[in-house]
Amino acid sequence: MSHHVDKINVKKSVRSKDRLLRPWTSRYPEYYYEDLRRFQPRHYYEQPVMPYTHRDRRHRHRHHGSDQSMRSTVTKEMLELHNRHRARHCARPLTISQRLNRIAQDYAEHLAATSKFEHSGTKFEGQHMGENLYMNWISDGHVTVSTKAAVKFWYDEIALHDFDRPIFSKETGHFTQMVWKDSRKMGVGVALSPDKREVYFVTTYFPGGNIIGPGTFEKNVLPPNC
Repeated sequence: MSHHVDKINVKKSVRSKDRLLRPWTSRYPEYYYEDLRRFQPRHYYEQPVMPYTHRDRRHRHRHHGSDQSMRSTVTKEMLELHNRHRARHCARPLTISQRLNRIAQDYAEHLAATSKFEHSGTKFEGQHMGENLYMNWISDGHVTVSTKAAVKFWYDEIALHDFDRPIFSKETGHFTQMVWKDSRKMGVGVALSPDKREVYFVTTYFPGGNIIGPGTFEKNVLPPNC
């Protein structure tokens, strides 16, 4: 079941863990320490009963100029922040794929229109595709669209990843996909709910990460400053 988490509580839980972790876990990039507006993210989600099909376009809407501008800004910021983190983990920079962009945007609009929060189960060219989701909402007014907040939330999972004995975990899967060495391309989608109180981010990756197998995490998720 999806549920809401207050950022203040998340901050406290991360800070309390910092004292127990290796020194590198607390050395975040400078922008991490910027004051971010309080938000309420939904970051736990279910697997879909059936894979989402992009032929189902009932929820698509006509893009206005402001929507296009928001998407362009978010895509640029998302790529830049991903590649900043990937460099820290000795992974090549990602490039934007327009096909992955369309998949991510289509699904972000679907989530925003239906208020669902679950993975799409979509494949890319018949193969495994990585996917990260993030949702933020407020009870009144218009939600702030913050790419930095989404990326920070995903990357903060590094505090729970064991580089000495790496395995797949739902608690760290966003982080490990972000820095997965074998991933080369990404797509970015962002959409607001009709009342503009919810914002949904979708990022897609190919080749997809989080592949379970002997040595896959050791090879693809390297420690910082490797």
